[in-house]
Amino acid sequence: MTTAGPPERPYDRYDRQTRASDPTAAPAPSLVKPSPASSPAPAPPRERPQPTGPAWIVVPARIVALVVVLPFRLLYDGVLLAGRGLGRAFAGLFRGLGWLLAAIGRALYAAVLRPLGLLFVFLVVRPALWIYAALLTPAGRALVWLLERLVVWPLRALAHALVWLVNAVIVMPAVLLWRYLLRPPLAGLAWLLRYTGTALLWAWRATGRALVWLVNAVIVMPAVLLWRYLLRPPLAGLAWLLRYTGTALVRAWRATGRGLAWLGRVFVVMPGRAIWEYALRPVWLGVAASWRLAGRGLRWLWRTLVVAPCRWVGRNVLRPIGTAVAATWRVTVQEPARWVGRNVLSPVRQAGRDVRLSIRRAFRGA
Repeated sequence: MTTAGPPERPYDRYDRQTRASDPTAAPAPSLVKPSPASSPAPAPPRERPQPTGPAWIVVPARIVALVVVLPFRLLYDGVLLAGRGLGRAFAGLFRGLGWLLAAIGRALYAAVLRPLGLLFVFLVVRPALWIYAALLTPAGRALVWLLERLVVWPLRALAHALVWLVNAVIVMPAVLLWRYLLRPPLAGLAWLLRYTGTALLWAWRATGRALVWLVNAVIVMPAVLLWRYLLRPPLAGLAWLLRYTGTALVRAWRATGRGLAWLGRVFVVMPGRAIWEYALRPVWLGVAASWRLAGRGLRWLWRTLVVAPCRWVGRNVLRPIGTAVAATWRVTVQEPARWVGRNVLSPVRQAGRDVRLSIRRAFRGA
């Protein structure tokens, strides 16, 4: 037995679709009550949470969703169903055309292409295979046998004969000529050249030693004697004279430098040091002390005449004014803005979120 439930609201359809797409959502309450004998008593349905937000925003949003979004949704469903119907019609048409073309192709193959293929096989392929097996293969084997007997074997015999002829006419005479005619005189010539080279080398060494002894006796020994007994004594005396003269000049230069250094220290350094110690240094110390004293006085005047008044003005005038301005800003601007955001803007933002949710559910469909 079925009983009529409460009237269905426009957004119940979308809630059921959302629960069907979301496995974690709670099932919607059924409109048909089962009989007590067939099934146990169902659990009491849970109330759907009402969207939060002020009524002056939620109710117009629902009216807009019912009047504007729902017709567009119905139009979309109609166009979708019409597209599906046209798709199925075109699919049946294309399927029929495919069956017709397949039947025509099978008939064309059975009536035209297959007989032509059999005719080509019986008239061209099998005769060509028979000609190749019965005529061309024996003819090719006979031609190979004739070429081997008439060309290859005579050429092989001719090559063996040429090799024997070259060995008998050229190689063996050349070997005998080298072994019994050319090699003995060439070996004797090599022996003669070797011993002649040895004699020439011995003569060259003897000549070199004689030339070395002659150069040593005629040039080197006289030069050594000339250097040792004529040139070396005067050159050694001249070197001794130059060495001691240089030593005397260096000592004189050092003495002159020391004297000039003593004169500079006596006449320049000591007077300059005395002038600095007793004339310039007291003046410099006095100037530095005066500069330090003037700096301390200026620093004391700056702290007394500028820093202390500015600090007093900041502590007793500017800080109370800043505190008063901050308190006035907090009371007149910050607290009202916070109240407006909490009590006005937040409900409006929540209502806009609910409207977007309703429109999204409407476009997704029930």
